[in-house]
Amino acid sequence: MKSIKLWILLMIASLGVQSAFSQVRSPLSINVDYSIAQPFGSLKNYTDKTSFRGWRAGLQYQLNDQLAIGLRSGFQEFYQRVPRAVYSDKGTDISAVQTRTLQVTPILATVQYQLTKPDAAIIPYVGLGVGTVNMLYNKYYGQFTDRDNSWQFAVSPEVGINIPFGKGSPLLFNASVQYSYSPYKQQEITSYNVLQANVGLRFHIN
Repeated sequence: MKSIKLWILLMIASLGVQSAFSQVRSPLSINVDYSIAQPFGSLKNYTDKTSFRGWRAGLQYQLNDQLAIGLRSGFQEFYQRVPRAVYSDKGTDISAVQTRTLQVTPILATVQYQLTKPDAAIIPYVGLGVGTVNMLYNKYYGQFTDRDNSWQFAVSPEVGINIPFGKGSPLLFNASVQYSYSPYKQQEITSYNVLQANVGLRFHIN
């Protein structure tokens, strides 16, 4: 009889510990990050400059202590000026300084798995985003423009860490690296390949 009572008490204590872990922070959180992106592959033929014009923001819900789902968007702009040259267009030669831009706006459903419990001092995680991305392509030849505005499929795996500002703090520092791919094709670009670094904050909403 005593062993049964002891077993019941241990089960209750175990459930209490699990409940305590799940209540370290509220399950709903928002994050805002500053983003730097480096183009790769054919995208470098269009612009080989690192983009410092980026941000991302997301909403996330913890299903349990380690698994979360969410929705994320953001913005990244790639920009480059090419020295004056003569370009041929439909039998006409144009002498111009060429300016190239690509503005990228993703909308991704996300899943994230934390590799430690939420009460850890450092919380590493892996994640995946899948969805769509708006590509706004503009190539300027003086007053003339080649332009494309289209939506494409996008996928974005990610690894990162969250660091709480104190034990149980609803505010966490976030840092991550993500790879973004889209089968976008436009003139020099045969696919969109970017390695992106993000730093920012995550806040759990009570």
